[in-house]
Amino acid sequence: MIKNIISGKIVKVAENQRVLKFNDQKLEQILTPGTHRFRSFKNDLSFESYDLNKIFFDSENIERLFRNCDELRSHVEHIKLADEEIGLFFVNQQLKGVVAPGESVYYWKDSAEIDCIRLDISGQLAVEQKTQFLLHRSGANAASRLIKSRNTVAVQPMIEFYIDKNHIGLLYINGQLKGSLEPGVHAYWNFNQSIEVKTYDLRTQVLDISGQEILSKDRVSLRINLTATIQVMDAQLAARSVDSLDDYVYKTLQLALREAVGTKSLDDILLDKLYVNETVKELVSDTLQEIGVALKSVGVKDIILPGEMKAILNQVVEAQKAAEANVIKRREETSATRSLHNTAKVMENNPTLMRLKELEALEKIADRIENLTVYGGLEGLMNGVVKIA
Repeated sequence: MIKNIISGKIVKVAENQRVLKFNDQKLEQILTPGTHRFRSFKNDLSFESYDLNKIFFDSENIERLFRNCDELRSHVEHIKLADEEIGLFFVNQQLKGVVAPGESVYYWKDSAEIDCIRLDISGQLAVEQKTQFLLHRSGANAASRLIKSRNTVAVQPMIEFYIDKNHIGLLYINGQLKGSLEPGVHAYWNFNQSIEVKTYDLRTQVLDISGQEILSKDRVSLRINLTATIQVMDAQLAARSVDSLDDYVYKTLQLALREAVGTKSLDDILLDKLYVNETVKELVSDTLQEIGVALKSVGVKDIILPGEMKAILNQVVEAQKAAEANVIKRREETSATRSLHNTAKVMENNPTLMRLKELEALEKIADRIENLTVYGGLEGLMNGVVKIA
């Protein structure tokens, strides 16, 4: 807005201008395009110039001027929205912005072809898909495009929520649950209401409880990594029960793991590898079921011992294996001795078998000798009368 004080001069109004003429600060006339001559010896005339290209009529005294001047009402249009209404403001059939609820809009009738479509949002905050597309295409869903008064805070007219596939959204308006949202894009008018959407993944999820430093019953420090698979079965129950579902499940599994490990010695834990899994699942399953979550499985990935404890345990294992190897060696030696004893008893009562064993021994000896001369026949051979060359 440009203010001019002119006395006894010519006022020229361009085609895209309207000028308000004030006489002693009282609106007296609307000057249209052309040349206007005025003479005032008291210097009590003043003028305000407005550009029609800006469309809106904006003045500090806009309400009083519009109410008291019939001529101004013939040039300016006034739109007043209820507190539960919004307006889609079209200029030359193009959406230019959104009028906030409860706002008053003053615009020059000659500026363009103006239309304002009113929408009642008292019972329906959801934005139709056609309107969503229109707001995005025109760029009207920006805080800068909100048509408002000086005292109104600029907000984004439409707020959108995207629900991914295999997810579910819970819609809260002013803190109250209003329903569930299926996968897709959901849009709501962002006026006079607090709108929130909580999203839950309905697929089976893997949760890692890593790097847990826990003392066993015999005070051995263990570092354990646990993996659990969970699935949200009732999103509304979960939302009512806990604020942060992931944090709650994590801490519940963490405490159960500490309880399971802290009540057993290291030897018991290493001996029964399924103990921790079964105990944690038993401690947690019912608790998670109460908040609408199913615990599918639990498994210990790693049990890590401190360096010195690992060395001691390796020595114990090495000694156990050495003892087992020694027992096996003695058992084999005993078995071999027993076998020799049995063979000797059999040969003692069977001369023929004894003679066969002797021949077998001679055969083995003969294999290592190139020339063997026997004197006295078989009797000489058996009595050792031989010449070895």
